[in-house]
Amino acid sequence: MTLLSVFIFFVFSTLGLGLIYLTQAYLKMSANKKNIMLMDFSSENGVKQGFGRLAELISASYSPAILSMDSYQELREDARGGGLRAVEEALGINFPMETRETWGGQAWSCSTRFIQSQLREDESYFLTDNFGEIESEGSLKNASWKKRSSCEVSLKNLAGFIPLAYFPFLITQKLDSSRVLNLMESRNLVFLPLLTNQVFPLISSSGLPLIPDDPGFLLNKALNIKIFSPEKLSTAELRAALGLEPADIPVPDGVYLIKNDLGLGGVYVHGDVDEMVLAVESGFQVISFHLNEETWVLRFSPEQSLTQFFSPEGTLSYDLVPLGIIMVNGKINSLGGGLLDSLGQAVLVRDQEIPSILRGVSLTIVSSDRTALSSSLIHQGLKWQNGIPYVKDQTSQLVVYSTGTDFWSGEDREGKIVVDATAPQDVKIQATITARDGFSIEGDRKTALLIGGLQTSDLKTNDNVLKIAPDERLLAHGLKPQNSPVTSVPLLFVLGLKAVQWNEY
Repeated sequence: MTLLSVFIFFVFSTLGLGLIYLTQAYLKMSANKKNIMLMDFSSENGVKQGFGRLAELISASYSPAILSMDSYQELREDARGGGLRAVEEALGINFPMETRETWGGQAWSCSTRFIQSQLREDESYFLTDNFGEIESEGSLKNASWKKRSSCEVSLKNLAGFIPLAYFPFLITQKLDSSRVLNLMESRNLVFLPLLTNQVFPLISSSGLPLIPDDPGFLLNKALNIKIFSPEKLSTAELRAALGLEPADIPVPDGVYLIKNDLGLGGVYVHGDVDEMVLAVESGFQVISFHLNEETWVLRFSPEQSLTQFFSPEGTLSYDLVPLGIIMVNGKINSLGGGLLDSLGQAVLVRDQEIPSILRGVSLTIVSSDRTALSSSLIHQGLKWQNGIPYVKDQTSQLVVYSTGTDFWSGEDREGKIVVDATAPQDVKIQATITARDGFSIEGDRKTALLIGGLQTSDLKTNDNVLKIAPDERLLAHGLKPQNSPVTSVPLLFVLGLKAVQWNEY
């Protein structure tokens, strides 16, 4: 019995000591696990703080920096050498950007660095794509080891005479921070969330008239004239460019498809347009013009390299495709999308959202006077995800631009673009809208969804709702706007920020 008692005591003592040891081991493992988690949090906090700081700087830079020509040329030369001056001046900081912070027993430090990865130069501006790494080191008060994390990011920057299509929302009124905040919180102006992990400067403002009133470079391209100054072009020369008999008599109101030795140009319209309707049919982009009870129809297929132009004088066909520039020296009283009737003419449709811009087609519609949007204008292949438009796979573009100035005389006109009172209650416009003298939504209880951007001197919703979904292709793929008007002065502007990859060490 004594031996048995000793043996049992030995067994239970061994089990008890083993349990005590295991308890201590588990306590140490739990403490280490807790420390590892806290270390992870510390390291992540540094990265998130660095990224948040960059996003805050971009969101706060709602007033683009105005550049002198000398400053613009200096920044361009610096960018050609791989420098970062344009980014640093746009954000108001110098790289590397260092931050340190502690909370409780945690501490972290963050360093943000950039290098220029790509430079894309245009005649009037340049774009730099900058690769950056936000690197953070986290630590604990009672731990000797540290944890590192990093996030690779892409930041795009613009400088020069920037295409206005790059701005999701630009208003040329001078806005202070409180008015910008009021706009952001307004129920009448809503910015839809982005589908990708990108940061856009949603609101931009300036006290300068950044929207040009001279569309000379677009007229130049549309008329297929290499050297061109609108104010120096005589009536006879204009008639010759339009394919009319040279004479000193006024150009008749009508629609002219430009054709010369250089090939097909754009479309020039002289006079007020009663109705312009866009439609898509069997791989053709169709545009109908109604002026003074007469109709012109332009049909072209980029895939087939075929153009047909129907006018009151007859029908013309070409094995070419015109430039996607439509210049209207007058008003556009109604612009929208529709369907083709039995005569092959596009008829405006208000009660349906019909794709009216052919996949892959870029159109720029310029008017010297007021333009009214009467129905939805959406592109072929537009997709939706949870009520948000998805445009990543699209290549088509649409620009609607009102200059507020007569093309030839230079006289002031009403450079406004409006959503007409006859438009549907829920109207969707997939375009970049540029209105020198203001943009407004007429009628009651309307919701206008703008998929693209708006640049204007003034915004009047009239108690209607304007929703803006920025074109994420401009940042995600570096999409270059086609035939977009550019700012009247050189600017410095951060296009956006995108997180690319998270790394753990």
